[in-house]
Amino acid sequence: MAKPKCKCKSAECEECPEWIFTFADLVMLMMGFFVILWVLKPAPGKEGEPPQALAPNVIAPIRIAFGYKPDPKSNDPIDLEVMRILRMPHSPENGGNNSNEVKGVKGPEPDVETIRKSKQVSTGAKVLFEPGDAKLSDESMRALDEIALLIKGHTNIFMVKGHTSNDDYPDSNDESQKLALSLLRAQVAADYLITRGVERKTIRVQGCSTFEPVAQRAYTVDVRRLNRRVEVESTGILVKEYEDTPKAKPSAPEVPEKYEPHGEH
Repeated sequence: MAKPKCKCKSAECEECPEWIFTFADLVMLMMGFFVILWVLKPAPGKEGEPPQALAPNVIAPIRIAFGYKPDPKSNDPIDLEVMRILRMPHSPENGGNNSNEVKGVKGPEPDVETIRKSKQVSTGAKVLFEPGDAKLSDESMRALDEIALLIKGHTNIFMVKGHTSNDDYPDSNDESQKLALSLLRAQVAADYLITRGVERKTIRVQGCSTFEPVAQRAYTVDVRRLNRRVEVESTGILVKEYEDTPKAKPSAPEVPEKYEPHGEH
């Protein structure tokens, strides 16, 4: 006897079709867009007055998020707010000087920046140079004067490191020229520190060429000049730990007295 066929329908798929997820994403994007429009909507002014513009503290973060760079000499309220947030060194509201705590020479340049991670302490301000040159400018000498006041009289070793930038020489030049220039810059800065009272035996010079830039992918002149620098680092090593002190001459061995056997009397 044949078994009767079941007339029940097979279970239908309960999963949502893929277009539902695409539609949900589109709705979320539209909602986010309208929220942004609502935030950027000017505040309503009083009767008979035009709508009030957004406050600078609202617009400034939005501009910063999109990579906006204000003019350092601008007096626009929004630009001033952007510079305040970014703590730009040339902001008019701080007199054009660095708004960070100054640890070295005073002026528009920020403190020295180092790439190499170590237990050494960088001191003073940046000592910058012109392209392809190792001559100290008046500004660089003032920075070294401040550094000399900080390190003079100490007996630990100070590393004077010279650096070069990609615009010091054309790309066709040999890499050894950049290394030699960085070493020359370090030596010039070290010689100047010695004339200001820093002991020669506490100074070590080093040329780093272009291998430790503080500004990566620097394409403009203003940014590349930050890499043409000398840094002074204070180490925790005392000079006396490496000094070649003359050893004391060994004393002559004691000569024992001549032994004379006691004879019988």
